[in-house]
Amino acid sequence: MTIAKSIARAWSDADYKAKMLSDPHTALAEAGVEVPAGTTVKVVEDTAETKHLVLPVAPGDAGELSAEELEKVAAGAFRSMDEHKVPL
Repeated sequence: MTIAKSIARAWSDADYKAKMLSDPHTALAEAGVEVPAGTTVKVVEDTAETKHLVLPVAPGDAGELSAEELEKVAAGAFRSMDEHKVPL
C-alpha cells in the first residue's frame, strides 16, 4: 500500500484514522509502508478552519538557486495545489 492509499483508507476507516493520528509508524507498517529507522512521522489533520503547510527539507544546493529557478519551483507547488483544489 502507498501513503496515498493509507490516506484514502483513513478517510473511510475511523479506526485506522485514529491509529494514523496516534501511532503513525504502526498504522503505516500495517499498511505495508516502510518507514526508515530513525525517521519520525507526524500526522496532522486539516479542518475547515485549519490548514497545515509542510516545509520540506531544503535541497543541499537550495542556496544556489537563481531567482528564475526559485520562481519555477514555487510555481510548480502552487500549480499542484490548484490542480487538487486545495483551498488555503
